Amino acid sequence: MSREAVTPLCGLLNDGVQQMGFSGHPKAVALKVTVALNFYAYASFQGLTGQLRRVIQSAVHRCRREVTDALYQRAGDHVHFRTNPESQAQRPNGFDAIVGFPQVQGFIECTHVAIKAPAGRPAAYINRKGFHSLNVQLVCDHCKRFMQNCAHFSGSCHDAVILPQSQVLLLSTELAQIEGWLLGDKGYPLQTWLLTLVRNPTSDAERRYNVCHRATRATIKQAIGMLKMCFSSLDRSGGALQYEPERVARMVAVCCTLHNYTINRVESLQDEERREKDSSSYNEDTEGLQQERRMGDWKASRQRMQGEQRARDV
Repeated sequence: MSREAVTPLCGLLNDGVQQMGFSGHPKAVALKVTVALNFYAYASFQGLTGQLRRVIQSAVHRCRREVTDALYQRAGDHVHFRTNPESQAQRPNGFDAIVGFPQVQGFIECTHVAIKAPAGRPAAYINRKGFHSLNVQLVCDHCKRFMQNCAHFSGSCHDAVILPQSQVLLLSTELAQIEGWLLGDKGYPLQTWLLTLVRNPTSDAERRYNVCHRATRATIKQAIGMLKMCFSSLDRSGGALQYEPERVARMVAVCCTLHNYTINRVESLQDEERREKDSSSYNEDTEGLQQERRMGDWKASRQRMQGEQRARDV
């Protein structure tokens, strides 16, 4: 994240992050925010972040915790499933542009975030790949923004077990009133508002449906890849997060918030550039029209003067 992106983020967190250090010395909000961002982005160990920012490990721990709690309180402002008419129209159009799958309101998928073995019931957190994790359920739109996240279930929980206990089930009543549905892989049960793959396709239509379904699924795969690439603390390659599951669940929600914040900022900058381009193009067109008008007035004046001269000659 650039300085231009971090500065307004610090402004958003001014009320939630104290401007004093934990030892009584002043500590800028920007320092605390950048310490937390470095931790999310580069490593799952606080000591490495402290070396990057020249901050002791205990201060990194407090900065990370304070910024995480402040961002978690604001997660709902950035991670939400919009049901207004404009969003309901934009999402299907965006998904339809991928491979032509109609009326898709979002895609649902689960991913694993590695954690250390919890003190209580560690075996429950061992996933099918053999390491301790949280099974995180995510819903994204066509722009790869996350509209919902649920990170409160252990790695051994099946995707279909998480679904009825998550906020998606609450959304299902709203989805029933929306012209569209979510898409999910074969790990989910078929619902009126959730379309899954045809397990044993027997016709060309069913095979084409599966092809379009898998191609559309690439959107959330890319979104999850972007999330873990930008915040490698969530990726197993960065090591397991050394915190209790409840704390890791908050960190996942915060990283999803930062992911959406970055996408929204890029889109706003693109819209601003587009408006400036349209404005400059409009100004050029207006100036051209005025020049043409001036040229037309000059020609008309010249023709009138020539006519008057001919009349005097006669």
